[in-house]
Amino acid sequence: MMIKSKQYKIENQHRKQVLAELVEHILRTRKVCRPRPGHPLSGIYLEIYQTVQEQLNHKLEEAIDSRYLQITSDQEWASWRDSVFKKVLDEGRLQQLALEAQRHQLNTPERFYALTELLNAIKLSGKLYHRGKFSPEVYDDAVNLTLYYVYQNLNHYNREKGKFLAWVNYRLNKMLQKAQQDLTDPFIQAQSGKIVRIKYQLIALIKNTKLDHVIVWITLTIKGLITNKTQVSNVTKILIVLFLLCQLIAKDRTTGDSLVFEMAKATLPLPANLSELTGESLTIETVAQPETELTLYDQVRYYFKEDPENLLQKHIKNHPEATLQVIGLAYLDGKKWQEISDSLGIKISSLNNFFQRNLRKLAPEIKRYIEEELD
Repeated sequence: MMIKSKQYKIENQHRKQVLAELVEHILRTRKVCRPRPGHPLSGIYLEIYQTVQEQLNHKLEEAIDSRYLQITSDQEWASWRDSVFKKVLDEGRLQQLALEAQRHQLNTPERFYALTELLNAIKLSGKLYHRGKFSPEVYDDAVNLTLYYVYQNLNHYNREKGKFLAWVNYRLNKMLQKAQQDLTDPFIQAQSGKIVRIKYQLIALIKNTKLDHVIVWITLTIKGLITNKTQVSNVTKILIVLFLLCQLIAKDRTTGDSLVFEMAKATLPLPANLSELTGESLTIETVAQPETELTLYDQVRYYFKEDPENLLQKHIKNHPEATLQVIGLAYLDGKKWQEISDSLGIKISSLNNFFQRNLRKLAPEIKRYIEEELD
């Protein structure tokens, strides 16, 4: 495509079309302003995307015979694209992204999407405090913990008290100071070996957790083979958290390692100067707070609500209203089988058999869609 665009003369009417196709190709693997499955870009996300698109087009127009068309690898194009995003993602747009994320309710697909976009934009913008005297390891850990703090505590930000980026950088500065103190604390250094060993044990456990395990467990509870409600709830939460951590480590090893390290640290009876991060204790319970813990639930519920591949319209014989979608949503919303049975006028055994049989058939497709489209 690059060679093709260069072959056209300046006056050729097809040149702009070719350059537009090249820009579209460059933007295909962008890190931010990616549409949510089933929804077109809109609002601030569309504005940022269109601004970057225009700037890329303009730069290529100006440099049709320059070094840009000497770029041969996707990695080089991606680096150039990211440099344009970096300029576009100024303080004002980061502020807009933060306010957009705040607008959505907790534990919703919209909130999860907006937070993901916000964190990716912060990382790409280059607007965080620079490393300075700190080592790359200390700085990277502090950045990851800062982004995690933003993810969990965005609603604490008050725009009337200051700019969003100042709020983020203040937190990063506190994280860096705390990290430096930890490096010189002899007790902390003595505990490091234990923490690292526990971290590797946790990672081994996490990596062995698959979506299939979650689906099998849910199937067992549907069949009524697990009757202890407390056990069902606790094990389901643990499996979901382990699976989400497995996904995180696979996609972002640095962030995953940092989070698992904090989990390992929380398992030891450590004093405040080790277990606190600027006044906020990170424990396993904290790690499993709603916005992280319920993400898989949100993804599965999204699939049943939207039926993106039209696979959930199969219904119980002679009961067209009792579709797999209707039954699945009722179950995911916490309704008991007796309630579902009463509302549809169908025996519990018939509902159970229909749902189990079809869920088993669709499990691979649901897994594929979640892993490819929603992660």
